[in-house]
Amino acid sequence: MSEANASQSKKGLMIFATLFLMVGMMMASYSSNVLLPSELMKFADPTDTMYSLIYAFMAAIASTGMMIALPISGSLSAKFGAKTIILFGILAQFACKLAIPFIGSIVPFGIVYFLMGFFGGLFMAAPYSVMAELVTPQERPKYFGFLAAMSAVGALLGPLLTGIVSAKAGAKIAWPFYAVFLIIPFVLFLLFYPNRKRPGMKFDFLGMLYLAIFVIPLIFWLSLGGGLFKRFSGIGLGLLALAIVALVLLIKRETTIEGPAVPLKMFAKPRFRTTFIVAALIVAYATTAGAYGIRYAQQVMGVSQTVSSTVTMPQTVVQFIVGLVIGGIIGKQFKKKFRAVGLLSVIVYIVALLIMWSLKPDSPIALLLLATGIGGIGQGISQSQYAAFFQTELKMEEIRPAQGMYQFSQTGFSSIITAVYGLAQGLGAQMHDLFLIGALICALGLVVAFIGFRFPKEEIEAEAAALAGN
Repeated sequence: MSEANASQSKKGLMIFATLFLMVGMMMASYSSNVLLPSELMKFADPTDTMYSLIYAFMAAIASTGMMIALPISGSLSAKFGAKTIILFGILAQFACKLAIPFIGSIVPFGIVYFLMGFFGGLFMAAPYSVMAELVTPQERPKYFGFLAAMSAVGALLGPLLTGIVSAKAGAKIAWPFYAVFLIIPFVLFLLFYPNRKRPGMKFDFLGMLYLAIFVIPLIFWLSLGGGLFKRFSGIGLGLLALAIVALVLLIKRETTIEGPAVPLKMFAKPRFRTTFIVAALIVAYATTAGAYGIRYAQQVMGVSQTVSSTVTMPQTVVQFIVGLVIGGIIGKQFKKKFRAVGLLSVIVYIVALLIMWSLKPDSPIALLLLATGIGGIGQGISQSQYAAFFQTELKMEEIRPAQGMYQFSQTGFSSIITAVYGLAQGLGAQMHDLFLIGALICALGLVVAFIGFRFPKEEIEAEAAALAGN
């Protein structure tokens, strides 16, 4: 085999590995969501108030670990090599999931569940950053579309297979079962992915400490406030004050040093800044549809648990289809077509949430399924094209830290939006009203997208000239 053919073969294997890394990563996330409720029954009776508090705490602690890991994954990769961080994250998360069903005490369980989220966050940004290395900038919209499709596959298979395995073989097998889909990518990354480091890179441990002190109190205040304590009690205000002080120290440090753990300087990049804000706002759709769409179907429309489990299935199927075809739609005219496609992704989120807002207790379930199917268009576009947009202004070494920060926006703001919904309901809002609030949040994202989702005329003309030359 010639050297060129060997190189192409290696590239093909790594693309395959990256796509399956996305599937396994999504299955890891969804398996936890399926198994956690029953796992916590060994600590409290589901009918007790304590059970709800424990469940809220565990959901918060896993999100906290992930939110700390995502922004620093880029700087860790620069220091130790991306290959090392990806493989370590996969193995360490697997070890946590192996251990979880054997833990019979609440404190060790919480620690391991936090670490599970942290280790998962270390490689959550890897599919997009690795794919950006493997393909040309012109190919990224197409291959990022494939990643969005594989994300949908993982989201579809994760709950289904985890539920089946749990019923047939028990939780001890079901918790680590997702890893079956990570064996091949793990081996291929181990054999073929180079472990590039940045010479002389020092890791910013103080920056990571400030980030942890910011994220942990904030997530606890958002997720546990109103349950374990009142948000504006002494404990609540103390947590909020600690988070604010840590944020000020974090910004002061990370914007003035070389090699920061949290790459806040990325916000100086206008396309990244726009995409970060838009992604943070439109996560209102996924948060609303995934949680309150299902709850509304069960508690207001009166459908069974089995039927309600299909609420987001149209979204997943449409996301898969859009991910596969979006590259062909945009073709090689990404800079010319992205603005229209990007704005469409936000508009369909708003339409989907407004349809949900129009629901009545006697509305057919098909109307809710239609809404999530429409939302799937937005999911397919945003998950495949947004990263390709902000990466156009980045150097290759900036892509990995930027991707971690970008995914931090969605994880973090999902918690914030959930807290906003909690406050709204505390002030008298009904579940029905949350769909309208979500639509309004997405509408703010549309305003930002309308202003910032654009390329200069010169870049569009240069793209057209390059196409004409070919």
